[in-house]
Amino acid sequence: MRENRLLPGGGALPGMETFPAVRQVRYQTVCSVVQNEPETYYTYGLECLGDCAGTWVQMDVIEDVSPSRESVLSLASRFNNLALSPIHFRDAVLDSVNA
Repeated sequence: MRENRLLPGGGALPGMETFPAVRQVRYQTVCSVVQNEPETYYTYGLECLGDCAGTWVQMDVIEDVSPSRESVLSLASRFNNLALSPIHFRDAVLDSVNA
């Protein structure tokens, strides 16, 4: 898993390089293939993208949240509708998985 690299307003986490200001944040699903011989299956995760000067940059990603595509799509939709701050991304995913 990667750590958050950008914060809204262009700030960076301590020890990280500074990026241009993040104007907008969006969340979308990512799909991973897991191969456990003889089985192959898909898992779904979430990525947090930030609009930095017109370019969408991956700020954070959490893979393998759930094998259910629908539940992860629903989670991404809720995060987008609520305009979830990237600062709370990991906690919100953990809370939803543990609910």
